[in-house]
Amino acid sequence: MRRVPVRRLGLVAAVALACSRPAARTQVDPLTLLPADASLIAHVDLQALRAAPLWQQNRPLLDADPEARRTLDALATCRVPFDGLRTLDLAVAANGVDVAAVLVGDGVGERDRLTCLEGQLPDRGIRLDTGEAEPVVVLGGARGRIHAPDVLVLATPGWSQQLDALRAGTGAAAATGPLQPLLARVPADRPIWFAGQVPTQAAVSLAPALSGLERVRGALDLRDGLGVELALDMRGEDVAAATLAELRRQFDGLRGAGLPPAILDRVGLGQAGTEVTIEVRLGMAEIAALRGLAEALRPAPAPTTPSP
Repeated sequence: MRRVPVRRLGLVAAVALACSRPAARTQVDPLTLLPADASLIAHVDLQALRAAPLWQQNRPLLDADPEARRTLDALATCRVPFDGLRTLDLAVAANGVDVAAVLVGDGVGERDRLTCLEGQLPDRGIRLDTGEAEPVVVLGGARGRIHAPDVLVLATPGWSQQLDALRAGTGAAAATGPLQPLLARVPADRPIWFAGQVPTQAAVSLAPALSGLERVRGALDLRDGLGVELALDMRGEDVAAATLAELRRQFDGLRGAGLPPAILDRVGLGQAGTEVTIEVRLGMAEIAALRGLAEALRPAPAPTTPSP
């Protein structure tokens, strides 16, 4: 039997290992690719979201929806599996029109996979324009760039120049922008969080009691059920106290609406300086109880009249 030199065996093993090793993932802070003048920032950790018990319990609803199922199948066909998507970060401008996004996930920046999605989902407005020196990803009214094989950045026209500057490392980013102090107070280990400034007109449209709202930060904790954490930063401590009193008055009104006391007791209202804090903690058992109550309160379907 012919003997293969040990050195050659080592070379073959190294090549085989390199071919089987997963592609290196790009390490990027999405906040360095979002404009500093953003008024609102939101983050979704898609991996943590998929691992949450509440998500897993409701996943069959997603699979049962024909349009959602078609999208998931297209992603799988084009080798951009939903299970491979890692994070989505969004920024919204103060004008409420301009939006930027950073999507990180396996294959989201691969040209052939984007072209595949264009063919699989022709009605979604996805298109890869290769007419320029650098390909442009078109998605509805937004245009984007491939930042890395697993990083895609998109922005509406008003932020296109900022996007190019950020990718070149010369632009002002949200990571060091005016929202940075607020972002630093967000619990970064939550799968979903957001923080931003709120125009007075928008606050009043939400509820008159929030007319003094200037900033908001919040997060969802999905490790065991649903946890909602909100901090409403008001114009002053006196405004925060008045807002808290109004919220408590409205909350007390819910106690006579038939909601189980065990669920209402999981809601906490408080104040810390100019911030009004709202915290809701519902375990899977409480969520099941709420679903049962909703089913009981749902009107019975009208009886059908037999055809003559």
